[in-house]
Amino acid sequence: MAFVSKIYANTLASYNEKYLMDADRLRRLMDCSYPDAIKALMDYGWGDGQATPTQESLLAYETSKLISFVRENAVSDKVRDVLLAEFMFHNAKASYKGRVSGRDVKRALYGGFEDVSEAVMEKEYSALPDILADCLTSLDEKGDVTELSPREIDMAVSRARYEYSLRKARGDRSLTKYVKSEIDLKNLLTLFRCRVMEMEASDFSEMFIEGGSLDESEMVKALTGTAEAFNLFYARCQYYEVFAGVEKGESAITELETGIDNYLYALTLAGREDFTSKNPFINYFYRALIELKTVKTVLVCIKNNAVGEIKRRLRAIYD
Repeated sequence: MAFVSKIYANTLASYNEKYLMDADRLRRLMDCSYPDAIKALMDYGWGDGQATPTQESLLAYETSKLISFVRENAVSDKVRDVLLAEFMFHNAKASYKGRVSGRDVKRALYGGFEDVSEAVMEKEYSALPDILADCLTSLDEKGDVTELSPREIDMAVSRARYEYSLRKARGDRSLTKYVKSEIDLKNLLTLFRCRVMEMEASDFSEMFIEGGSLDESEMVKALTGTAEAFNLFYARCQYYEVFAGVEKGESAITELETGIDNYLYALTLAGREDFTSKNPFINYFYRALIELKTVKTVLVCIKNNAVGEIKRRLRAIYD
């Protein structure tokens, strides 16, 4: 495929950015009843005039639109592949689980990667990226001799996803830094959850993802050490601001998840005004992705009469 110029791609992203939800619109959405929130999203342009909009249809449509935008306007295959890896590997993971369990997972799939889902369901991996194909083949071989657990499938595909992203980002300092930071933060959150749930070191190692900057053995030491040593490990790591307050235990998980998104989004702010670079395009993508996550959170909380939970889960861009 032919990629567009950086200036053109960034101009399109900048134009689309004005349609993203700002703090005022979000506050108005939070004050709505559930049916009125759906109507408000339609008024904001979500769904492009769907006749019978639902939460699921609006989120699916807007996610597919974002995927299509990246596919059609990315400045390079490197940028396209790194940004869209999450969606492709999600579809592979969900489809694989559906195939081995016999469950219908169509509602869990992202539009735009139907070819990936079909390949997984038909066990025909030749057209998939090599890393993903090898991962699925290995799972098949293991599944022939023992029953695969959901966690085994999750971790195998997640590891393949980050290996793929790191390979695609190679040679690009900012993309590589983003992917490595994402891996580190995911491992740190896993470590925290293992500590809270009193899981074994072997459980953590089973879920550890390689490719980041943090050492697995040091994390295992923190997991199995005293509470003071555990908290000190977080205080000394480069992501200490995200994980301030880990001593609060399970009640801190929501804040930590929000802090992770804030940290990763902040990485995309550097150079976002330079239209001769890829940075404005990448920043727009992650800004739009946070909007999708936030709207889903707001709708779920409104629907379940848990509006008080929304503010705890809002990302910094809506302050």
